[in-house]
Amino acid sequence: MVNVKQLKRDIQQAARAALVKTAVDLRDDLVQSGTMPFESGRLQNAATYVDVGGLRAGRAAVVSDMVYARRKYFHPEFNFDRSINRNAGGRWFDAYVTGGKRGFAPRRFKENWGR
Repeated sequence: MVNVKQLKRDIQQAARAALVKTAVDLRDDLVQSGTMPFESGRLQNAATYVDVGGLRAGRAAVVSDMVYARRKYFHPEFNFDRSINRNAGGRWFDAYVTGGKRGFAPRRFKENWGR
């Protein structure tokens, strides 16, 4: 006999694991795409991380947590140094929301769910 409660917990646990892996994949793809401003590398490498605080509610977030991150993100008109990240600019998450990579997260979640 199938324990329905245990099955439900197992499914929720697998979904959360797939969600976290998807957020990590998105963060890694973001870094590899070279779209974030890069001066010392701190914003991209240390201050952009996966926040799993909302995981029980089915949420994970990729956060860029630096004092100047908001200013850089919302002002793509800045003259960004592109010597290290050739595609550096503002609004670096837009590609995943409305741009060419908008299917990235759903596709990755489906792949991660199947593992």
